[in-house]
Amino acid sequence: MKFKYYAPTTLEEISKLKEEGGLLFSGGTDVFVKMKAEVLNPEVLVDTKKLEVPEIKCSENELEIFMNTTYTDVIKNDCAKKFNSLVKILIEVGSPQIRNRGTPIGNIGNASPAGDFLLAAYLLDGTAVIAPGMREIKIEDLVAGPGKLNMEKGEFIYSIKLKKLEGYKTYYEKVGRRNALVISIASIATAVKLNNGVVEDVKIAYGSLGPTIVRFRDLEEEMKGKKLSEDLIDEFSARYQERIKPITDVRASAEYRKKLAKNLFIKAFNSI
Repeated sequence: MKFKYYAPTTLEEISKLKEEGGLLFSGGTDVFVKMKAEVLNPEVLVDTKKLEVPEIKCSENELEIFMNTTYTDVIKNDCAKKFNSLVKILIEVGSPQIRNRGTPIGNIGNASPAGDFLLAAYLLDGTAVIAPGMREIKIEDLVAGPGKLNMEKGEFIYSIKLKKLEGYKTYYEKVGRRNALVISIASIATAVKLNNGVVEDVKIAYGSLGPTIVRFRDLEEEMKGKKLSEDLIDEFSARYQERIKPITDVRASAEYRKKLAKNLFIKAFNSI
């Protein structure tokens, strides 16, 4: 396999190479695997690691993660540790070796509905900063489908901004054939804020159950203001199961995934 390799140092250079068809990578944990399997055969590889970017930025309510920042960088960051729901998900990503090389930005760029960080970004109402113009777009609007992003040819993700969930109880679980290196058959991340047992706010995101991360904001709105009870959990777990339309693939059948959607919902809300 022959390809040209570039390691640009400016946003403008990266943008130009991408516009000309270059494939961007940082950790390479996904790109190199696909190249070895001959799923990808790029003519030009663009290594972004020579670009100088800020370290993780953290305010009281927002975390910003930049290009070339690894999962381990985020997990070990003192301020990021305050974003407990994010760290819960990141420590489940791959093996230590993968976390040491892989990047959250790369996970968003892959736009896989099984992406662990992508799931976290939906739950935390994430936005992406798109270079070189630095426009901002909600992650939900950025992801168009498996491997597809709503960006121009010369655009790429520069950073991701995530909101802190203050006062929420969170839950995360993914189901697969193995733990450490698993690509999930189904996953769920939830965040619930209660006031005397009444649902004040709720966020529910599923992975691997559709072409993108699944989040039904209308159902979340319907849950607000209601007492959290077995009846409520039973009702909405069934409604989510009915609404979700997964596919059958080599990892699991659509029918099995629909059952998981309901069971994961029940587990999540019974854990509160």
